[in-house]
Amino acid sequence: MNTSFYNGISGIKSHQFGLDVWADNISNISTIGYKAANPEFSTIFSTTLANSYSDPTSNNQGLGSRAQATTLNMSQGIFQNTDNVFDLSIGGEGWFGVQSLENQTYYTRAGSFSMDTDGYLVDAYGNYLLGTLGGNVTPTSLSDRILNEFGTYYKVGNTQELGTPYSISALEDITLSSVESQSKINLPDILYFPPEATTYVKYQANLNPKINIGSTKIDLDTLDIGTPAIDTVNETLSISGTVSNTTALQNPQSGDVVILTVTDENGNSVDITAELTPLSSTDSTLVWSFSNSDISDLDTSTSLTITAQLQTEQEIPNVEHFTTEIISPEGEKDFIDMTFTKRVPQSALETTWDAQIQILSFYEDYVIQTYDPSVTYDPTLYNVNLETNQVTKIYDPTLYKVDLGTNKVYEIIDSQIGDATFAGAGELIASNMPTLSNGGTPLSINIGTPYAEENGVIISNGYDGMVSHVDLDKARYSEKDGYVEGLLKAYGMDGRGNVIAEFTNGRSAPIAKIALYHFMNDQGLEKVSSTLFSASANSGDAIFYTDANGNPILGSAIYSNRLEGSNVSMATALTELIVMQKAFDASAKSITTSDQMIQNAINMKA
Repeated sequence: MNTSFYNGISGIKSHQFGLDVWADNISNISTIGYKAANPEFSTIFSTTLANSYSDPTSNNQGLGSRAQATTLNMSQGIFQNTDNVFDLSIGGEGWFGVQSLENQTYYTRAGSFSMDTDGYLVDAYGNYLLGTLGGNVTPTSLSDRILNEFGTYYKVGNTQELGTPYSISALEDITLSSVESQSKINLPDILYFPPEATTYVKYQANLNPKINIGSTKIDLDTLDIGTPAIDTVNETLSISGTVSNTTALQNPQSGDVVILTVTDENGNSVDITAELTPLSSTDSTLVWSFSNSDISDLDTSTSLTITAQLQTEQEIPNVEHFTTEIISPEGEKDFIDMTFTKRVPQSALETTWDAQIQILSFYEDYVIQTYDPSVTYDPTLYNVNLETNQVTKIYDPTLYKVDLGTNKVYEIIDSQIGDATFAGAGELIASNMPTLSNGGTPLSINIGTPYAEENGVIISNGYDGMVSHVDLDKARYSEKDGYVEGLLKAYGMDGRGNVIAEFTNGRSAPIAKIALYHFMNDQGLEKVSSTLFSASANSGDAIFYTDANGNPILGSAIYSNRLEGSNVSMATALTELIVMQKAFDASAKSITTSDQMIQNAINMKA
């Protein structure tokens, strides 16, 4: 009968342990990253009632229970959205690694991190978050443009100037180093993204080939101008000539006007006009002539220069103009200036455009100073300080007046020519675009891939860039690389565990990768606090998952602006609490029942 006493006592102890575990779970139902514990029990030992080997049934009697272990419930907790970019959660397996001030490494699912005053990512207890630094950050100095635009940088609430700024180079991703090589993640306050020069520009647009007819002046070939007859006494000139088709002059008509310009060596000139007429009723050759035209305004004793132009209706070359901003190697904003001029005349089967391409670098406005000619000025010399950066000066109106105007000053960095040919349907069939020098950096111009076939199969339709079609309204678009320099604007995260530095120039680059640790047996981790664990012999050492090539990978996603809440289920916890309570009461009842039975046995003796 004593056995029932001991069984009851062990039951009370065991279920008291269960009550403690579930009460602890309930108390941590709002703890970030908390993993619920499950109490497990086992029998202490059994006694054998008899030694009959022929008995087919069990002959063991249990002698109580004990608390065996607590296991972790590793199910995913509910995600909670936050405003802190370094509030992190793990979608799947894995643990964040943190390092204490005593250089002890612990593991946690509680991802509430922030930057301390030294730029380290730490949890609420000051433990440092572990990861791999990108190795793409080096000390640097800030450019004059950055200093002028953003000024001198100080820590918030501190008048002491910060130390050396750092520059970063672009990376696609950061690969984790070995488990033993993980270090504290430090993020600089001042981070500088150097400029990247533009190396290519791709255009998409329509060069409208529509034929435009207009009045224009065409220089006449000197071979079509006859020998002049100059009367130096009467100061007159007589001359005649013919007009024929040339590349620049197509189909001149009777009645078109010839403008003859006669210039002496002193720079004086006179213009004389005459109309084209047919040579005869049977000869359609167009001729022109001037007879005894007055040139008295010229010095006929000097050599005279004679040029002729024909005022006629001709096809005027279409001109299309494009500009787009590019970046120089120094980070300055320059411009690509492209002018396409259609060659005339053109056949109906194809159209060729000549291209003049320039890189222009603009400078500050310069000042144009003018004066009022109606004012009498004091001959005394005065020094006038003028602001040229679009700043208006106010002057006393009773004194002399200085009018200010501005114009842009620019330098041609490089200038090249090219051409492009389009088929009748507007597709590009040939492109001869030059490579320019962008301050020493080669810059290619891409206006599309010409039409091409291979074994009867079209591999390029010629419509992916510039086209030339009358009825096509294609929006102008340019694609290019290159960036101005930028300064750190904010830090962010991506789904691959990278800490991303975001810059004022729109660029971003990873600076560190947060490590995710894994264990062969998560249940073997030793609990240090409600959310901190340490490795043990039962858990095994921390490891990284690897891909097929042996490269470390996270194995799970890391989410930013999101925390993993406790995975304790209130319904389950309260149910288990009731079960433990009833089991505790039942164990106590077995003790009182045994006591009553013993008391009855004693009373029987009496």
